[in-house]
Amino acid sequence: MRGSVYNQLRSRLDLPNIPALDGIRAVSVALVILFHAGIPVSGALGVLIFFVLSGFLITWLLLKEDEKTGTISLKGFYRRRALRIFPAFYCLWLVTAVLRVARGGVIPWAAAWSSFFYYANYYQGIMRPTDSYLLHTWSLAVEEQFYLCWPLLFLLLSKDRRRLAWTLVGIIALVIAHRTGLCLAGAPVQYISYTFDCRADSLLWGCLLAVALRGGYLLPFWGWACRRAWAPLLTAGFVAVTAAAHVNTMIRLTVLPPAVAILICQLVLQSQSRLWRWLNSGIARYLGQISYPLYLYHGIGVARLPIPGWLKLPLIIGVAVALASASYYAVERPILRRFKAPNKVQVPEMATSPCL
Repeated sequence: MRGSVYNQLRSRLDLPNIPALDGIRAVSVALVILFHAGIPVSGALGVLIFFVLSGFLITWLLLKEDEKTGTISLKGFYRRRALRIFPAFYCLWLVTAVLRVARGGVIPWAAAWSSFFYYANYYQGIMRPTDSYLLHTWSLAVEEQFYLCWPLLFLLLSKDRRRLAWTLVGIIALVIAHRTGLCLAGAPVQYISYTFDCRADSLLWGCLLAVALRGGYLLPFWGWACRRAWAPLLTAGFVAVTAAAHVNTMIRLTVLPPAVAILICQLVLQSQSRLWRWLNSGIARYLGQISYPLYLYHGIGVARLPIPGWLKLPLIIGVAVALASASYYAVERPILRRFKAPNKVQVPEMATSPCL
């Protein structure tokens, strides 16, 4: 029975379009948008889910490429990431600057350049500026720093999957110990929350999940955790309560990523059940596909307008979807079609992490 559960999970993960993942993206970006619209939900949880999901998907595709070709192409990897991430981001960067000037404001260039060159997480974590200009790009910086490091380590260790898995376990433990030490030493919460050295374990849990599933490790656990359609309710409840409760930041950042990793597996396997099939609905899939530009552009020009409270949320959502759709169809997809080279391994489009 346990092997059967694992085989079903693997068969779904090997599909060109993995079930439920777009729906998970949609839920994640919705948490961020609702939080910034003043709804009492955890926007930080949405970002954390994207970190885990990003680590998982990147590693899953690297594993597939390595199995098919015997190696991975670093050039191909970085080319795909650049084409997927940079066009929408730098359009946002320009639009934000133009809007700031058009409103008569002054561009805080230190923050602007930290965002432009993808070190906004350390700028925000160390300098703690009062201006929130491009604050949300801190998580894009975390992602880019992850992309620079992880493929190189993967290439070094990919021939021994057990060694790769144990290396990930060791690095995760080191990150947790490092973050704990900083917390006990009184480091600012902004540094703990934003910087790569304190948040890398969220992405690495996703990497470990991919290695474990691809290698067939922990079969009894996957059978126990994923067999029942109601199992994701328990995991999601734990994640939601932990994220919403007044729990120490160190504890939240330590216990939530592995729980989210388990939840992703459960939802992928159970996405055809009556309880979870909405994750594959047309609306959920579309919002998941545009989740990257959806976060980048959400709330631009709307959040500060003097509009009635009952109209604010639908207007924020409507403008965000319109701008994200324009970015997706007018910028991202044309560039991907124009410059994306043929690949030996089928690589679906993957949004990078929207950010808080």
